[in-house]
Amino acid sequence: MGSYSFSDLSVGMTSERSYLFTEQRVEVFSTLIDDKAPVHVDLEFAKNQGFEGRIVHGLFVQAVISGMLGNEIPGPKSVINNLSMKMHNPVLVGQIVNYKIEITALTPAVAAVSLSFTGMVDKRIVISGKALCSFPNST
Repeated sequence: MGSYSFSDLSVGMTSERSYLFTEQRVEVFSTLIDDKAPVHVDLEFAKNQGFEGRIVHGLFVQAVISGMLGNEIPGPKSVINNLSMKMHNPVLVGQIVNYKIEITALTPAVAAVSLSFTGMVDKRIVISGKALCSFPNST
């Protein structure tokens, strides 16, 4: 777990994590956000829609990035100001996503950190995006 100050960071720093989207985790997330869309909870429905199995909520796939930003880089002294993502391929219940975050720019005048991120299943990209974080108490 990183506890970086803005001055500790540098362009090119990375963080990587793997996350298994288990049946239980997907069920808890679905209940927590009250999204029981059949593509997430009904195997036959998902298959009839052309998927190989039930798909994980896109925002759940993205939520792991939020955890990485808050706990790894830039870390718990920062806050997320902006987050954009693109879902490239579905994540199926039971799959492992391998995430990578990289610092792409630092703006010292406002203690801001620009980052890019990707998530892969096997060698297939499932999510990508950008984040902007800042350090409110950078003094």
